[in-house]
Amino acid sequence: MPEPNPQSPSPRSGAVGEKVRSHFHATAAEFDAIYSGDKGRLARWLDQRLRWDMYERFRRTVAECAEPGLRVLDVGCGSGRFSVAVARAGAAEVVGLDFAENMLDLARCLAEREGVGGRCRFLAADFMEHKFAEMFDITLAIGLFDYVADCLPFLRKMRRLSRQKVVTAFPRKWTWRAPVRKLRLALRGCPVYFFTRRQVERLMTQAGFERFAIDRLGKLYFVIGYCGTAAPGDETRGAG
Repeated sequence: MPEPNPQSPSPRSGAVGEKVRSHFHATAAEFDAIYSGDKGRLARWLDQRLRWDMYERFRRTVAECAEPGLRVLDVGCGSGRFSVAVARAGAAEVVGLDFAENMLDLARCLAEREGVGGRCRFLAADFMEHKFAEMFDITLAIGLFDYVADCLPFLRKMRRLSRQKVVTAFPRKWTWRAPVRKLRLALRGCPVYFFTRRQVERLMTQAGFERFAIDRLGKLYFVIGYCGTAAPGDETRGAG
């Protein structure tokens, strides 16, 4: 499975958020090609070799949502790849939020094509401003915090909305990819942020997660914050 990273954050951060929205609105098809494999043979080969951690993140995220009948919120759903995969895994309802309209168009088409259009709902919405009528079992925020300057309000709201857990990821600081990615996105006018393990631990604690798991997975941290009592005994996992 190609890199599941065409996600975009809320526009609440003003001018910076607008830069991110514009970037993902303009590059929606380019990003979705990473999923579909609609690119040259060499590019696909490079994806498989260099983005293995992203594929594993995708697999783990869907596995965390494998219980049938779940209500799942996907914040920064992008082109809907996570939302649709979770619906296919048995979720009763998946609500995807994004603010890049071209991404949402792709998400709706994908859900219909995969036969889960009736269980997926995609909204053009600001997560921090949107009023939710109900809670969700699980909230996903994958490829979101790469582009959010202040993650804490997002995490706090996600915890309040979730009965079971929040599944998220943070790009690691001090990897070979970080400066390359930062330069590439800067040339397109899009900011990107990277995190140390200590920063992630502090964010999860300040957001109110009494129990959480952090796995170092290649160039990222895969993180689960538990909202209920059903959680593994370990608070953190993986090397720093």
